[in-house]
Amino acid sequence: MFVTRSRSARFDPGQVVDPDRRGAVAWGQFNESFAGLQTLDWRRVNEGTRYRLPYRALRRLVAFVTQKRDAILDLERKARALARFPVPRDPDVVFFGAEAGWEALLVQALFGAKGRVVLIDSEEAAYRRFLEAPGETRIRAPRGFPEKELAIRRDRARIEYLRADLFDVQRPGEFDVGIDWGLVEHYEDARKLELMRAMQGFLRPGGLEITSVPRDRLAVRVFYYAFQDELNFGYRELLTMPEFRALLERGGYEVLDAVKLPAHNVCAARPRRRG
Repeated sequence: MFVTRSRSARFDPGQVVDPDRRGAVAWGQFNESFAGLQTLDWRRVNEGTRYRLPYRALRRLVAFVTQKRDAILDLERKARALARFPVPRDPDVVFFGAEAGWEALLVQALFGAKGRVVLIDSEEAAYRRFLEAPGETRIRAPRGFPEKELAIRRDRARIEYLRADLFDVQRPGEFDVGIDWGLVEHYEDARKLELMRAMQGFLRPGGLEITSVPRDRLAVRVFYYAFQDELNFGYRELLTMPEFRALLERGGYEVLDAVKLPAHNVCAARPRRRG
């Protein structure tokens, strides 16, 4: 495990609210800054900064490679990963820390959109990104999909967006699929287990959790170092796949499948039966 220790110069610890329940991150600052990084052209990544030349060059190079490979949103690679998981047709989906909700919409695009989608995120900036995101996006479909393109549709009238702390939401046993993407790594160890137990409570018997954390590899470490001012607004861990699988097992899950994306480890896991 690697902890990103360099903090943004703009990080305000006073904006970290209830880290035991929400993670030790200034989420309002992070969501605004992360949105800006995704839309900023790589040529302009150093505008308004006074970094030294070697660091400016590193940031420009990392921004170029990241945007060239669409490595932040990365919808096509995510779709290929999700397509291999044992998701039922037309699932009811809940997404914890949903932000704009892309991964839940990918699940619907791949497995059918007749089920419910509930997105949970307490941050105003996250909700704004959901509202501002396009109503439809098309990407290349995974191999074996019946069409060449995958249509990702955002029907806001059919999506329930709960602007709440997930620990305050009581929806026991309602969902076939839970999603958490980039959430677990922001909690200290003991709180991770509490978070995982809380998420398990939303799932039906036999339900599936699709969970992801940043990979601990050199390229990802360099990314968070290069963009520490845009991204490091609190506590974050990078995990190897063995570390991630062990964490899920300790948290009460059976890992059914696992995929390494360039920046993420992704697992499909099922809560173990108790007793």
